[in-house]
Amino acid sequence: MSPSSVSPSAPQRAPQNRRSAASVHAIQSPLTRVGMTLASDAAALVLLDAGRIRITEPVEAPRLIWLTDGAMRELLAEGGTRATVVMIPSLALIRALPATPLGEQMRRTLGQDLSLSPDPDEPLSALIAGLQRERTMSEPGADVAAAHYLSLLLVALWRMARADLVAHGRAPQGLAERFVLLVGQRVREHVKVSDYARELQVSRDRLGSAVRRATGLSPQAYLHQVLIREASELLASTGMPIGQVAFRLGFSDPAYFTRFFTRHQGESPARFRRKAKARRPAGESSYAAWP
Repeated sequence: MSPSSVSPSAPQRAPQNRRSAASVHAIQSPLTRVGMTLASDAAALVLLDAGRIRITEPVEAPRLIWLTDGAMRELLAEGGTRATVVMIPSLALIRALPATPLGEQMRRTLGQDLSLSPDPDEPLSALIAGLQRERTMSEPGADVAAAHYLSLLLVALWRMARADLVAHGRAPQGLAERFVLLVGQRVREHVKVSDYARELQVSRDRLGSAVRRATGLSPQAYLHQVLIREASELLASTGMPIGQVAFRLGFSDPAYFTRFFTRHQGESPARFRRKAKARRPAGESSYAAWP
């Protein structure tokens, strides 16, 4: 039996990955009931292909279950069940979601437990197989490839969840979400909040109230947060000069960008980059450093 299979013995705990990476565990048609304990401080994606499982209540195949936190819950699978469990530690989940307005939407949608009908148009099984293959390989770049597979898997899951929420009339189609989508398109143009309000055909006060309810931030603070996140990503993952990062984000004056970043982040862009480089695992480099 492969290491990722669940043994038909007493309930076991899904192993915690010391490198905070996602792991894949297969339940392969056991003859008797089997169990595993889902890890705490980790999300769990369960793709149920055949049979029946119980976590908090019985679930029949085919089904897709997303738990934001395993919280040491026990998963029980009846005999003959085929399922795949992907455990995603919190740190891996944070890294897999983009630091952009789209990433914020994904975080909100995936911040709730979900039970969905699998979408045949979304290649979840293929993405999980790719993630598992890269996690068990020792080929150069396997960690990078595994991280990309995880990101693609989360995008596919988000699309399915989004479609389900829309179909059942539970998707947030309000003013705040339209603002977030618009920010994703125009944040680097440094558009004023009043111009966003005008484009959305509402008053600035109404926009402010909607955005605060949805994000806990004022529209201006949200715009600054998005810029800081994009700047942090560029500084940490590329070798782009700081002046070029500034221009990429729509700042015409690199000195002003440095002051802006320092005010919001509590340290200069150069210091932030040095600390990010020091935290990077040995042997890992950004694409910009490749020949």
